[in-house]
Amino acid sequence: MTLIEPNAAELRHLERAVELAAEAVRAGDEPFGSVLVGADGQVLAEDRNRVNSLDDNTRHPEFELVRWATAHLTERQRAEATVFTSGEHCP
Repeated sequence: MTLIEPNAAELRHLERAVELAAEAVRAGDEPFGSVLVGADGQVLAEDRNRVNSLDDNTRHPEFELVRWATAHLTERQRAEATVFTSGEHCP
């Protein structure tokens, strides 16, 4: 197995995802946060878990980012974007 070390920008995005996860816990949700980053490295959107606070089992941050990207990005932009998350995505 090859270990790939994240660069400084990737670490910042991962750290932000963890901050969002902590925000979720403080709000009574499970500890998950995600950040959507464009091909140019700019943050496009971010969210945290809201399953319990909004009483909606679909309010996972990765689902919300997909919804946002579908509404705001072209197919190519979506293909080139990266999601950074505080834990493994739901399948």
